[in-house]
Amino acid sequence: MTKESIKKEKYLILLILLSLYLSLAETLIPKPVPWLKVGLANIGGIIALEKFGKKMAIEVVILRILIQGLMLGTLFTPGFIISFISGMGSLLIMISLYHFREKLTLVSISMASALIHNIIQLSVVYFLLFRNINLNSKYIIFFVFGFLILGCVSGMITGIIGEKLSLRRNIKK
Repeated sequence: MTKESIKKEKYLILLILLSLYLSLAETLIPKPVPWLKVGLANIGGIIALEKFGKKMAIEVVILRILIQGLMLGTLFTPGFIISFISGMGSLLIMISLYHFREKLTLVSISMASALIHNIIQLSVVYFLLFRNINLNSKYIIFFVFGFLILGCVSGMITGIIGEKLSLRRNIKK
């Protein structure tokens, strides 16, 4: 192994640990509903994408979700499946939008990614758990729009933190 590959492996481990720590720390933040999260664990993926490129961002997100599932004992449960599918979908959107990084800020990329995450999450939850529920209820529509708005706000917070880190991009386009 070269010094450069060893350095990248160290950063990969650091970013995965950072994501896991932030995910754990998020459980201490008071929430209006138990399953709502700000998405601070995504900061590790944003740093990996900004500093090292899409390959490391994919590794950070996949390994964080898998390790978190192992640690919490939720591996291959509906919660894990929802987290994995929505995490991968939002990561793909983040990577796609990152190609326009000269025109988009990390805040806008993070907000779009969070919005897509929540849309996918709601869709997977519906198909896994609530297929027989009528979606025409005004309460469900209110809940969905509120959930999507909160997702955009959490994506904005995560993106602002990413911007404030003032990361220098080391990757070549």
